Amino acid sequence: MVTGRGAPRGLTDLLSKTAATRWLAEAWIDAARPAGPPGVPVAAKGDPAPALPLLDRAGQSASLAQWPDRLVVVNFWATWCAPCRKEMPELDRFQRKHAADGVQVVGVAIDGPGEVEAFLRDTPVGYPILLAASPSLNPSLPFGNTYGALPFSVLLGRDGRILDTRLGEVSEAVLQDWIAPHR
Repeated sequence: MVTGRGAPRGLTDLLSKTAATRWLAEAWIDAARPAGPPGVPVAAKGDPAPALPLLDRAGQSASLAQWPDRLVVVNFWATWCAPCRKEMPELDRFQRKHAADGVQVVGVAIDGPGEVEAFLRDTPVGYPILLAASPSLNPSLPFGNTYGALPFSVLLGRDGRILDTRLGEVSEAVLQDWIAPHR
């Protein structure tokens, strides 16, 4: 459940450059965080990753647990989201550079399979893309994205627990800094 600890890092990065102002920005954003819908459990940092109903691009059942003992960057995105499209080459470069280091990038698309396949024909990536099996529910919500904005990324530890979340576009440099303390 959301405990009020740990605002999405992308927002606080924009608002602060020092530790003190970063702490104040996180507290302010956490206070303004909307609650999730009634009856929908929302995980917090330190919680196990929620088990989402996901499909691979072939339509087969998939799970974020299929990458055990790896740091997993889960990136929730959509084909209509301009910042999502912009960051995909960065995520792809990051994956290629760090795959041998025990890091896995996984994209979770909230679009339908047709839109995703058409997009990936024009913009191929070398990391796995999964699809939300239940499009009526925002699949990033159980991971703490009560804002409902995209892109939204989650860093999962080698034990499958949520280490951190980021709201907003990421770059290769941001990703490197993000995972560094958890290597």
